[in-house]
This record gives sequence, C-alpha cells and structure tokens, in this order.
Amino acid sequence: MEFLILRALTQSELGFFHEYRRQGKETSKQRAINFDGKVVARVFPAATKSDRIPLELTYETDSGAAMYSHSLKRQGKNWRLEGHCPNDKKFSFVSAGSLFVLRIQAGISPAKGTWTVLDAESPLTQEILADGGTRGLAAAGMIALHGRQSAHLLSKISEALPAPSTDDSGQEVQMSDQDDAGSEGGVSLPPRALRLTEMLADTGHTFAGAVSDLVDNSISANAIEINIHFGRPDQGNGRWMTIADNGDGMSWEELKEAMRIGSETDYEEGSLGKYGFGLKGASWSQANLLTVVTKQAGEKASHLTWDKSKIDESWTACNRPLDDWVRDATDPGEHGTVVMWRDMTVPESTPSVPGASPYVAEVRDLKRHLALVFHRFLEGKVPGKKKVEILVNDEPVPPNNPVGHPLVREYDTKTVKVPVSGGTAPVVIAPYLLPSEDELKQYHAPTGDADKAIDAIGLHGKRTETQGLFIYRNGRLIRWGGWHQIWATTDEKTKLARVTVDFGPELDKAFQINISKQIVHLPPMLQDAIKPLAKFARTDSQAKFRRGSQPPVPAPSPPSPTPPSGGPKISVPPTSPPGSGPAPAPRTPSPPALVVRPVETSKFVWKLSRSLNGAEELQVSRVNSDLAELARLLAPNTQAATHLAAFLTQLDEIGAQDELIGKA
Repeated sequence: MEFLILRALTQSELGFFHEYRRQGKETSKQRAINFDGKVVARVFPAATKSDRIPLELTYETDSGAAMYSHSLKRQGKNWRLEGHCPNDKKFSFVSAGSLFVLRIQAGISPAKGTWTVLDAESPLTQEILADGGTRGLAAAGMIALHGRQSAHLLSKISEALPAPSTDDSGQEVQMSDQDDAGSEGGVSLPPRALRLTEMLADTGHTFAGAVSDLVDNSISANAIEINIHFGRPDQGNGRWMTIADNGDGMSWEELKEAMRIGSETDYEEGSLGKYGFGLKGASWSQANLLTVVTKQAGEKASHLTWDKSKIDESWTACNRPLDDWVRDATDPGEHGTVVMWRDMTVPESTPSVPGASPYVAEVRDLKRHLALVFHRFLEGKVPGKKKVEILVNDEPVPPNNPVGHPLVREYDTKTVKVPVSGGTAPVVIAPYLLPSEDELKQYHAPTGDADKAIDAIGLHGKRTETQGLFIYRNGRLIRWGGWHQIWATTDEKTKLARVTVDFGPELDKAFQINISKQIVHLPPMLQDAIKPLAKFARTDSQAKFRRGSQPPVPAPSPPSPTPPSGGPKISVPPTSPPGSGPAPAPRTPSPPALVVRPVETSKFVWKLSRSLNGAEELQVSRVNSDLAELARLLAPNTQAATHLAAFLTQLDEIGAQDELIGKA
C-alpha cells in the first residue's frame, strides 16, 4: 500500500533539522515531526496497537541520497517521527509552513519510503496547495493520500523526491500497489454494454441536475432560446421530456461523435461541457430511451437513438424513422438540436405542493433549479455569451440571482491566481451580505410581495443552509451553500453571508470536478484566500442579529441601471431610540443629500462619489476604526455628515489619507 503523506510543518517541529538549530532560531526542544493519529491509523491499520512503527526512509543529503532508520512513536492519540535528524545545510530554508512530503510503501515491515521538504513559497508547494486533492491540509495540517487521490500529485512531486531505496539484494523497493502479472500477453475483456450504461447512469445526477447538463450543451452550442417540454404522464406516451434549442445544430459526423461514450469533443474555452459523458450519462440517469435530432442551417435534419434495453457489445445506435408523435415533438426548426427522453424513470419520492399534483410540483422544482443555476445567462451577464431564454412548458423561467436583491451589500472582490501547469488561472472571490427578513418585509411592504422575495432569496428553503459559497464554472452555478471545510458549521447568526467563487475549466483537474459537475474540492490556498474575505460578511451578519430588527428601508423604486450584484448599495439608518413610537410606514424617499456607507477595503480610508440614484455618497472603510465609528454615529444626521464630508475633502487636499493608510 503506497501513500503520499503531506505535513505543513509548525514552528515546534523545525528542531528536527540541525541547520535550523545552528541558526539560533529554535524555540522548542522537540526533535521530531508530529504525525496525526488518524493519518497513522489509515496508513498502518494493523500496527496502531503497538507503540512504535519502524521505518526506513531515504532523503537527499548534501552529498546525495541516503537511507536511515526512523520510527513512529506513539504520543497519546498522535505519533511522532523520530530517529535520524538531518545534519545537512540544504535544509537551511525550513520555516513554519514548509511542506514535508513523504512517499511510503506501508505494506511491508519495516515500511520504506522517501521524503523531502519544500519551501513554503516555492512554485511546487503552491501548485500542490492549489490542488483540490490537498483540501484537507488546511484544517488538519496533515493528510495521507492513496491510489487515485495521489496519482496526479506524484507526477508533480516525483522529481523532488530522491530515488527509491534498495533492499538487501540491491533491488529497488517497488513504490506501487501494482504488479506485472499478465504483462506478457492477455485476454480481451470488453465491458458488458448494458452494465456500462447503468454505471454511467449512476453518476449522481438528480432530475433537475440532468436537465441542467443538457442545457449546458445548448448554451455551448450558442443557443439563445431553450424550450423544455415535460409531457404529462397521463396522455398515452408515458413519462417523457424534450429539451429543444435554437443553437448551431450538428452535422451527421458531429452527431455520431456526440452519441459516442466518452466522445472526443473539443470543448472551447467558454464551454460548459467537460468529459463527453454528459449527454449520455445525464440522459440514461433519467430515461431508457435517448433520441437526439439535430439540424444545421440549410442542411437536412439527422437523428440517432440509444435504447438501453437493446444496447449490445456492437454499440450500434438506431437511426430508423421516428414514430409520428416523436417526429413532431422533436422538430428542430431551421437549426438547433432536440434531445428527447422516453420511458423515463419514476422518482422514488416526489415533491409536494398543497393542492397540486406531484407532476406540477416536479415542474415547479425544475424551474426553480434552472432559475438559480443559469441566472447569469438568463440575466445576460456572462461575458462572451448572449442573453438566454429558458422556457418550461412554454413558461419563461425568471432568473433567481442569489446576491441580486437591491438590499444586498457587496464587498470588495479579489482575484486569486491559482498555479496550474504552464502558468496560473484566475479565481474571483466576492463576499456579500444579505438583508434580514425584517428588512425585506419593510422594503416590499408597498408592493405586497415580501413573502415571495423572502422565499426567493432563501432559495425556497432554509436560509441557514444557503449561506456560504456559491461556486461558478464559466458563469454557471455548480455548487452552493456551506463553507467547504473553511468553517465546520453553518451558524444561524451567519446565515446572511454569501461568497461567490468564479473559475474556468482550466481548474477542473485542480478542483477535482466530477462528471456531473456537482462535486468541487477547493484547495488549501484558495480556502486561505476566501476565509479573510468571508469574515467581513459573517461578522456583519452576526452584528445584524445583535442589533435586532432593522428600521424601515427604502421601498422599491422604478427600474434603473444596476451594478452586477443586482442594485445600488444602500445605507441603512440606525434603529429608532426607545420610546420613540412605532416606525413610520415605508415610503419611497427622494434621494438624500448625502449617504454614508461603510465599505470593506484597504485601498482608501474614505471616498466621496455619487451613487446611482443621484445622491452624494461618502464611503468610509475600516482602515481607521475611529473615523469609521464617527461616520456611523453621524450618518443619521445629514447636516453633520455633510460637514464631515467637507472636512474630509480638505484633508484630501493635503494628502492625509496616504499618511493614515501608511500607518494602518
């Protein structure tokens, strides 16, 4: 059993290296590297009842590779790596955060392995920490990877590790779980076709998720209108569905390749596709018959059908003439593609809506899912893509932007460069603070749609479960809710905090995106970048709960241009003092003379600008906490706030901000 063990070294462990001690940096007398008990239990499951596990480890010394005896010694629930302490000057760089890397063959005794230490700031360390496979390192400080978990990381690390050690006969110790049996000759054992289709169907697709995979294909084919028809199951044709688009359509050769298992489709940079399994895997997860009809402009339509019950080892797709009702339901028009599912799987449990059938409830939930997942496409906010219209049973799907309400507060965004082979890839992180339920009720009181707004911003569920990260791949939402190991729990008081995370397909491998694009593993370096940004929104969410109910906020006004987050950023005045009577009814105010707005940035201490509604706006950051508190206290008094703004303008003339930022 081969494992790859990674350990982020702490200050107390650096005394393991003689050179660190010679530099006079030592703060602890420890001469060992700590090993997590859970890691040892995984790597040595049969040895954990003993107090010592023998190891023979090779590392690169100043004069070449050498092997020394070590051991893991039990220390309570955890263990320590003890034995030979390196006396080599090459380890002069070690510091807290350096990465200890051990590749070990644990299936023999004594276990044999090779190890090295990587500088915390080295490109290789950054690339390792940017890999989703190491996501547990940020929280645990040590992880053990096995098999597929470590295979792609080993290809990166292998050059940094010394050559494998040798046994008593001079033969290299095999650092692999594979043997060479059958290498000289073999027997062809092709998979059973029906079994393989069942395996592809069992990749974690939900009904709405499977439909979304096909909508991905439509958008990638430049469709701007996607019509989904979910046929009633009591009309004589059973349970069936069509997903039709007005995209580019496919040629006959392209259709054949699209229907192939694991097609060799070349995905463009902005494509939503990934493996070449989506069309088949998503479809077979929901139906036994998959038919695709497609037509390019000026060309004839063509079609192919997979019938799961008739697939054999020849993998021959059917192109017989379609039944009349199928042909009518799959007409692609001038150009485009229609995917049809027939003999669809009946769900084990169905959603319920009071007074409505399960079929109606399924349609409702599908529309809600599409409204959220594709909201940026429905809003026309995806660079390089036209605005898309999605209809379900001829009813347009309205976008549900999870951070798009006008009362949502947007903080500064940050772009993180994640190392990938050959360079870096950007990840854009943006924190948001949602309005409280009281604020939403007050804002929507004049229009009477408060309950609808609360339901939409809560994504039709519990808002506690929808706090956290909203992860987008090429503008499409693929995961939402939860803090992805950054914080262990979803506290009620932080439920107003959300953070959007945007990345492109070049990070699929690093983030370990699965076939259904529903699993994402964020690497440690990205978790570390998200945490301080998310803290602002989480802290402000907690503050809203401490303050209790909020005062009336501006009521909806006529539509006006809005920023990407959904609307102008607003200032909420403080609560009325005790005994002042009930709050006045919400009304649409005229633009105030001055709005004081707190912001989260380190780029300035204050800034005067004009907001979208025409009001003069004083933005105050937390760079100087005294000024931030003063601005908060003066915000309710427009006259006092105006004088403060005038005074800050004079300070700008003498460069006072630069001095304050320099001292922060």
